[in-house]
Amino acid sequence: MSAIREAYDSMDADLEFETFEQMVENKIEEMSGLVDKEGAAVLVSQDFDNGAVTAISSIDENMDSVEFTGKVVSVGNVRTFQRDSDSDEDDSTGKVCNVDLGDESGQINVAFWDSMAQAAGDNLEIGDVLNVKGYPKDGFNGLQVNVKQVEKDSDAEVDVRVFDTYQITDLEAGKTDVNVIAMVLDADDSVHTFDRDDGTTGQVSNMLLADESGRINLTLWGEKAQLSSDYDFGQVIKVVNGSVRENDDGDLEVHTANRTKIEDSDEQIEYRPNTDDIETLEVGDTATIAGGVTYVDDINTFERDDGSESTVRSINLQDGTDQIRLSLWGDMAELEIEKADVLVVTDVNIRDGMEGGIEGSVGWKSSVIVTEKNSQKYGSTPDNDSSTREESKPTGLKDYKGSDTDADPDSTEDATSSDPQDEEEAEDANQVELTGMVLGTDDGEVTIDTQSGRKIVVTSKDIRLGEEITVRGTEEEGIIEADEIF
Repeated sequence: MSAIREAYDSMDADLEFETFEQMVENKIEEMSGLVDKEGAAVLVSQDFDNGAVTAISSIDENMDSVEFTGKVVSVGNVRTFQRDSDSDEDDSTGKVCNVDLGDESGQINVAFWDSMAQAAGDNLEIGDVLNVKGYPKDGFNGLQVNVKQVEKDSDAEVDVRVFDTYQITDLEAGKTDVNVIAMVLDADDSVHTFDRDDGTTGQVSNMLLADESGRINLTLWGEKAQLSSDYDFGQVIKVVNGSVRENDDGDLEVHTANRTKIEDSDEQIEYRPNTDDIETLEVGDTATIAGGVTYVDDINTFERDDGSESTVRSINLQDGTDQIRLSLWGDMAELEIEKADVLVVTDVNIRDGMEGGIEGSVGWKSSVIVTEKNSQKYGSTPDNDSSTREESKPTGLKDYKGSDTDADPDSTEDATSSDPQDEEEAEDANQVELTGMVLGTDDGEVTIDTQSGRKIVVTSKDIRLGEEITVRGTEEEGIIEADEIF
């Protein structure tokens, strides 16, 4: 008889041998390999005589074993897995079912294994009161108890503290089983695959969520990664039983687990972005800005140093305080953005502009959210005729300037009134961009080789003959006053 079987037989416990073996493996992992299977089996069998607590909040991962009473607040699905073992007889399919228990002090997740898992999934209901003996450990989503014995207690009364839905601003790293109701700002339209250390392939996708208090990234793992493509900007969802983690940059994220559910919600969410005025931006800032698109460049393809290809696209964004050129890289360049669209752009890296001033770089960490189509909110005019353009749709976003009054999406204020900004808007209407080869220079006038051979007035760059340039500026009487050359 093996030492593991002897340790198992010495216990006076109603426990499946397969469950005991799993606990032995957990003990070896906890001890970082300092004990072998036989030693771990002895330690597990000794743990069973200790650990009674009167409150769930008193359970600690350093306890050898624990005994407590709790009320069922959620029952997860029964999952199957392939048990990895050196022994042929152990190479079988296992089962696990996660159940959340609560009392007046808090909640904890407990794991039922193998035959106990199937029984838990089939028989437990929300509201059942259980007396549990088990083995605490630091699980993937926080403190967890592996169940060794359980029985229903129909006579016990347990008042469970109900966890309200969290506001995003109230989330803290390490919280588990959190419920969040939020509006979708952005969502991956495809799933990213990755290779695990064990050679298997995993799936992950992301959604950017927001409520009245702020915004946060939702990371969806495994089969749930497919859900991101089901949601568009403005839809409201409820995340049930998520866990909060801190990423490498120190930002909080909500992650899904096997028991996490994503549900549609009828609740109304009005997100007020905490945006930065463009006129206040400085080199080195990471900003969130909002405004109307006044110019959209074509998509340009370029070759990286490693020989691969990528894309970039430039747009101008105006928020009423100033405007800024944004470079959209990679997948961001492919977004459907048109002149007069209203955007909220997060995590913009502010850097020195090619022609002086500043510009923004929008990369893979950023989100570009089209909140309105063909709007005149920021004084921009769409490329198509206003009489045929699509009406702006309500978005759930409030005034992007962060003022105390809501923006009026139905405002019809005349954009050509006597406002001091009118002259700037008139200039914007004459903005053009031209690309060609320099054929000649004469007293500050540069002729470039385009279909029409137009002349361009240049005041800020030393242009060489034969150089290919792109010029952006205001055109009057066939001559372009260059604002940008690149």
